[in-house]
Amino acid sequence: MVSLIMVSFNGAELLVNCLHALKNQTFKDFEIIVIDNGSSDNTHAKIDKFLEEYVVKLPTQFIKLGENLGFSGGNVTGLQHAAGDYVALLNSDTEPTTVWLENLVKSMKNHSEVGICASKLVVHSTTSIDSAGDSFTTLLKGDKRGEGRDTAEFDQEEYVFGACAGAALFRREMLDQIGFFDEDFFLIHEDTDLNFRAQLAGWKVLYVPTAVVHHKVRSSIGVMSDTAIYYSLRNSELVRIKNVPFGVFLRCFLEFILGVIAEFLYFVIKHKRFRLYLKAKGDVLKMFPCMWHKRKMIMKTRKVSNSYLLSLMTPIWRRNFIKTKFDKFLHG
Repeated sequence: MVSLIMVSFNGAELLVNCLHALKNQTFKDFEIIVIDNGSSDNTHAKIDKFLEEYVVKLPTQFIKLGENLGFSGGNVTGLQHAAGDYVALLNSDTEPTTVWLENLVKSMKNHSEVGICASKLVVHSTTSIDSAGDSFTTLLKGDKRGEGRDTAEFDQEEYVFGACAGAALFRREMLDQIGFFDEDFFLIHEDTDLNFRAQLAGWKVLYVPTAVVHHKVRSSIGVMSDTAIYYSLRNSELVRIKNVPFGVFLRCFLEFILGVIAEFLYFVIKHKRFRLYLKAKGDVLKMFPCMWHKRKMIMKTRKVSNSYLLSLMTPIWRRNFIKTKFDKFLHG
């Protein structure tokens, strides 16, 4: 069985639309666990109304939290109520195709070495990729694989560095071994952290191109909101502190420095978010001792070499990568 966790915060309408898509899944052996992160938009009543009107009942648990625990904390709470051998995560601002879950489960069953299956996330109402799995670049930062490119370019099932947690399937055995999301991340890059820990522990991540999900990108927190910027700036550093081996850091040092400069120019100079930048980086320093302790625990169970990790990482000197990032820098 699959336990499907959905976390919502003041997004009742999005959540109901997503549930409408889920009721038509060809794979039927799943439960839904909805975590409401202290919403004030009457989410519970709207979900109850949907379930009453839908004749074939979806097995659904609705758990209302008294406060917003973020994407990380909300999903951790959901896992505590999950009974499945597999755990699926799905953002409330998505609409999965009917065979989405069936194809993820099929691929997971066929590959015992795989701990995570990644979906093909397509920007809603377009043929543009949002994420064809996640990558980890030689900038030492997580990134959306294939972002902005045409969906037809990513039709091959293959191993990738990670999966976007907006639509992914996890093996419960792996989560029991390495843990789930780090609640200190709260929001953004919590999946990068989990992807990295999975790779360090020897699990593989498989991209499943037939598991298609349409995504209304950042409809809940905004593309350039203070919330999105703060957690992106802060958590990208936490991922490095916790997971990047020293040898890999040295090999990628030049690219890392270039990334630091580009990040400063983009957020501080172009978007004038200097105070937010300082706050995010200052909070990284405050959290360093805690993250370093977690790093020690992670490295004790590490099973793969630096060369293996480097072989999975995306070089920044590729033409498509440079073009995508340059366009984003100019127009983002």
